[in-house]
Amino acid sequence: MWPKLETYLYPLQPSAECPSGTFKLHVQSGKMEWSDGIFGIHGFKHGEVVPTLELFMAHKHPSDRERIRVVWADLLETGGQAALLHRVIDVRGKERRVFSAIQAVLEPSGQVEYVRGFMVDVTQSLRIESQHAAEEAIEGAYGHKALIEQAKGIVMALQGVDGPAAFQVLATRSQHANTKLHIVAEELVNAAANGKAAELVAGF
Repeated sequence: MWPKLETYLYPLQPSAECPSGTFKLHVQSGKMEWSDGIFGIHGFKHGEVVPTLELFMAHKHPSDRERIRVVWADLLETGGQAALLHRVIDVRGKERRVFSAIQAVLEPSGQVEYVRGFMVDVTQSLRIESQHAAEEAIEGAYGHKALIEQAKGIVMALQGVDGPAAFQVLATRSQHANTKLHIVAEELVNAAANGKAAELVAGF
């Protein structure tokens, strides 16, 4: 189904290399085959432990474990495929966010003889993505602050109101026009530069 995957470029952050690997469960014995990547995600070196389904489940985050057990139980009974985004606790107690895709192969006998899949550690990618989102939010807030302050000053001068009231005028315009606040502010500042601020504010 899947080639041997030891690294995978997760779409959330193409520049971040995410550890990954493949696994296979032999249902009758309960033993598993793990690639080097799966050992690594769980904090083990290859061959350090004997992979089993019990060990595999023991490293799931306690809050995710029951949900995952239900998914596996359904797959083992009826076959099929599943995809999960969940947490793994490695042997050192480090929490990892992982994405796994699983396929339970139903034989002609009606029994699932083995389950195979792959797992990708997306911890770093998600962390980078969250950090970038936070940085963009902060940059947006502070990057437009000067512009909004200018627009507030224009409203204060034209309408003889204080700062909070001027801000409310801009905010109301933003809501009614379904336009971001900094765009409303930019429009007003540009209008002031062209001598048309009073006309624009009157239309608010």
